[in-house]
Amino acid sequence: MIQITADGKLVYDSRLDEYALAELTTTIELNKGGTAVFTMLPGHPAYWAFVEYKTIVEMYRDDSLVFRGRVLYLEDGGSNERTVTCEGELCFFLDAIHHPYLYQAAPGEIFQAVLEIYNTQVETQKQFRLGQVTVTDSNNYIRLESESAESTMDVLNKLLERCGGYFIFSTDEDGARVISWLSELTGYSKQEITLENMLSFSRTGINTSIATAVLPYGAKDEETGQRLTISSVNNGQDYIVDEKARKLRGFICRTVTWDDVTLPENLLKKAEQWLNENKLVVTSLSLTAMDLSLMDKSIDSFRVGDSISARIPAYGLDDRFRLTAKTENWLNQLGSQITLGKEMRSLTGADVAGDNAASSELHQVAESIKKDYEIGISNAVKESRTELESLINQSSEEITLEVSRVERQQEELRQAQTKLEQDADSIAISVKDIQENGVSRVETETGYTFNADGMRITKSGEEIENLIDNTGMYVKRSNEPVLTANAEGVKAEDLHATTYLIVGNNSRFEDYGAGRTGCFWIGDD
Repeated sequence: MIQITADGKLVYDSRLDEYALAELTTTIELNKGGTAVFTMLPGHPAYWAFVEYKTIVEMYRDDSLVFRGRVLYLEDGGSNERTVTCEGELCFFLDAIHHPYLYQAAPGEIFQAVLEIYNTQVETQKQFRLGQVTVTDSNNYIRLESESAESTMDVLNKLLERCGGYFIFSTDEDGARVISWLSELTGYSKQEITLENMLSFSRTGINTSIATAVLPYGAKDEETGQRLTISSVNNGQDYIVDEKARKLRGFICRTVTWDDVTLPENLLKKAEQWLNENKLVVTSLSLTAMDLSLMDKSIDSFRVGDSISARIPAYGLDDRFRLTAKTENWLNQLGSQITLGKEMRSLTGADVAGDNAASSELHQVAESIKKDYEIGISNAVKESRTELESLINQSSEEITLEVSRVERQQEELRQAQTKLEQDADSIAISVKDIQENGVSRVETETGYTFNADGMRITKSGEEIENLIDNTGMYVKRSNEPVLTANAEGVKAEDLHATTYLIVGNNSRFEDYGAGRTGCFWIGDD
C-alpha cells in the first residue's frame, strides 16, 4: 500500500481509483535532498493542493515513511496533466542563513549550535530535533569560520567535508523529525547483487589532488601575522615528501592550511596523514542493479545506506558496497534501480577490487619463489617460475571463458525479452523471440493484453487475433470473425473434423477413407 499526503491531505492511495496518478518516481541519495515526482490528470481531488516551497509532502509504504520534503515547482502539460516535483527535507537547510561565525569546538557541539540557530528562523514543519552524533575528530576539536553570511546548508557541507559521516533523518516518539550525524551506518541487506540483477558496472581511477609532497600551514600568529610551519620539527624543511610516491610520479607538492592547529608537532602529524591519503589513486567502483524485492516480497529489500554484498566472478567482484542512491518507479517497477559505490585507495591504482584475487594468487607464488631462493634451491625457483607463468596463462584463459559466457548470457537475454506494462485500465505482456534459421534472423513478438474486454492474444507477422472473455472465445482474421464459440453455439468459417462428427445425440458422420463418408444413427444417450 502506497500513500502520499500534502500538508496532511490525501494525494494518492494505491487502493483508491479516484486518487490514481499517471506517474510516480522517487530518488533517495545519501547526504542529498533527493526528489519525488508525480503526475496527476485534471479532475484529481488534490489537483489544486500545492504551493511551491511551502506544501510539505510525505510518502508512505505500508505505514513506513519513505520520502518527506516540499513541493519545489509545478508543471502543466498540453492535456492539463500536472507534474509535481518535490525536494527532500535536507534541502530545508537552504532556507536559513548563518551570520559570520567562528567555531572552535568538538564537531558535535558545532553541529548542535548550527541546528539551534537554524530552528529559530524556520517554520515548525521545517524544524528538527538533535539526534545521535557519533562523528568525532582525532583531537575532538576543529576550527570552522566564515567572514560572510552563508546558508545553513553551506555550514553543514563544511562539517561533512571536514569530518565525514552521514546525515540521517528519523521520527521520535513525539512525532517530531530528528536529524542525526553518524560516522558509520550499520544497516545491511541480505539480498545480494549477482549477474541476475546487475544492470551496469564501472571502475574509475582518479585523484585530481594527488600529491607526492605537502607544505602545511597552521594557525596565524596574531602578533606577526605569520602562519605556523613544521620547520622547527622537520630539520628546517617546511614540507615533507613521500619518497616512494615521488619515485613513481615525480615531485608534486600541494599546500594545505589547518587554521585550528597551533603546535608544529601536531601540524606535522596532520600533514603526514593528509599525504598518506592524497598520494594514492582513488579507484571508484560503481554498480547499478534492480531491487528484486519489488517483484518478490519474500526477498530482503534495499535501503539507502545499506551495506550490500556483490558477488560477480565475471568482473572479479566479491565485496560489500554502500547503497548510495535508489531510484524507484512506483507504477512500473521495471524502471527502478539502485546505485552502489565504493572507493579504494592504492599507490598505483591497480591492486583494487577485481584485481585483488589475481594479485593475491600471484603474491603467494612470488613468496614461494623468494623462500626457495633463500634456502638455495635453484631448481625450485625454475619450477615456481613455470608455475607462475602457468597461473598467468590459466587466469587469462579463465577470464576469456568467463567473459564469453557472460556475453552469451547477455545475448540470450536480448533474444528472449519479456516486457510487462500496467496502467489503470489494462496489463500488457509481450514476449520477444529471435531465432536463427540458417539464413537470417527471424524475430517474432507475442502479445497478451488483459483488460475489461477480456484476454487478447496476438502475434507479430500473423493476421490471426484471439479474444477470450466471460461470454466465450472469438477468433478473427484481418479483423473478420472466423470462429465464435459462446452460449449461442459455434460458428465457423470452415469446420473440419478429421475422424468423425456427432450432431446432436443421434447422428454421426464418419470418414471411412478413399473418399467414402457415412452417416448413421447412434441412438439416444
